Amino acid sequence: MLKILKFFLNIVIYAAIVGVIVWGLPKYLTKKLGTDYPIAAITSGSMWPALHIGDLVLIQAVSKEDLEVGDIIVWQNDKGFTIHRIAKLNENTLVTKGDGNFTEDAPVKYSDVIGRTVYRDGNPVRIPYMGYISVWSAKIKAN
Repeated sequence: MLKILKFFLNIVIYAAIVGVIVWGLPKYLTKKLGTDYPIAAITSGSMWPALHIGDLVLIQAVSKEDLEVGDIIVWQNDKGFTIHRIAKLNENTLVTKGDGNFTEDAPVKYSDVIGRTVYRDGNPVRIPYMGYISVWSAKIKAN
């Protein structure tokens, strides 16, 4: 009887841990980083070598005045979200380019910018392989 009780207690503890990670962590990061989209998965190689397919990055809210050329930002477009580096800052728009791309993107309105990647020691904070869940689910949806 004690073994069965211990088994079910372990299941409850593991379920609670998974619940905190899946539900609680994004809620906490939303509040802490000031954006509704605090986590993003890298789904293409356009930012290689800085970011790799399957990386998970943290996104923080940023004001127009705090943006600088060289920052990696997330912006919303018709297809979803794009994560690229700022190449040029203009008065009403900015221009981005993927590190692995040959051409710049079309100008982006500042109002479309979701945020900037979180940096540590001059590099974007990335969690390798954790974004593959999003990459795989996107492929499943496409098929």
